[in-house]
Amino acid sequence: MAKVRVITHPKSNSVLLENIVNGKPMRLSTGKKANARTLVWYNKHKEEEFWKLYYDKFGEDTSNSVPFRDYAKMIVDITKGNRNQFSQRTEVGKLKRLNEFFGDMMLSSIKPTFIQQWQSMMLESLSPKTVIEYRSTLNVIFEFAIDDELISKNPIKRIKPPKKIRKEVEIFDNKDRDLLLENSTGQLHNLIKFAFFSGLRAGEITGLKWEHIDFETKKIRVCNRMRCGTEALPKGYKIRVIDLLPQAEDSLLSQREKTGLHSYVFLSRNGVKYNNECCITQSIKAICEKINIKVGGLQMIRKSHNTMLKRFGFPIDWILHQMGHENDEVNRNHYTGLIEVDREKLKAIV
Repeated sequence: MAKVRVITHPKSNSVLLENIVNGKPMRLSTGKKANARTLVWYNKHKEEEFWKLYYDKFGEDTSNSVPFRDYAKMIVDITKGNRNQFSQRTEVGKLKRLNEFFGDMMLSSIKPTFIQQWQSMMLESLSPKTVIEYRSTLNVIFEFAIDDELISKNPIKRIKPPKKIRKEVEIFDNKDRDLLLENSTGQLHNLIKFAFFSGLRAGEITGLKWEHIDFETKKIRVCNRMRCGTEALPKGYKIRVIDLLPQAEDSLLSQREKTGLHSYVFLSRNGVKYNNECCITQSIKAICEKINIKVGGLQMIRKSHNTMLKRFGFPIDWILHQMGHENDEVNRNHYTGLIEVDREKLKAIV
């Protein structure tokens, strides 16, 4: 879209705003005399002021506008190649909820005040993190609309996103871990132990095959995960080879006696691959409630593994690779529990 220019009328010395509208150049007078102060101000607010003058003079042009519902659906459809099938399904679900508020509005009529109203309403039932994810979808739609010259500016840019509330990362401590292992048997015991000492994601555990494990080199090739019964690449489409820790190896050797003749390492009660990890997490939570410890599932176990590695002082880069993380910011904020220190060593500080 053409950018608004601030110019000065050669005779009247008044400030003019120039833009391209429907392929034709248009100049509108602000009625203000040009001086250093007004020129600086109009250069800062030129987009907003041009359209204000334009709509005051001609009325809002809706001939080039479309309903949010129709345009948003088109954008989500044409950008699906940027997402996998599961992310696309999530995006369609988000759009359905956005349409409850914006669906019948014309794109050109959606102003910042409507964004603020929508955001406040969403925060009554959703977390700030989830609302920010919805904002991301809206932002993509509005940016495309600007490029298509359907709107002049992105209304979401004027409204600050909600602040994320950071909570303490909950983990199982060593006592909790030992109690979970003592109160589980068979395959579930092996799976819990493997999760505690491998740190794999839930889908990576259910998608793990025996052919991915090299007991001689003590390595695991993490090259797929299970999502809704379908094999997919690991998160971020990044295959990694991680070290097999001794405790995780012990759990696999025990598990091999149960499923060594099958493709998958861990199988459901029916002897087939897991479609997802829900039943595993439910079983772990049931044990937690029974033995009266903090309740969590495979995700909390993964966070516990990460925290354990950091407590023992392993190199950060190695930990990030084991976990499949790009950088330590996400790891530190969402996967690292309280790091305890040896207080006796503090006494040696002089």
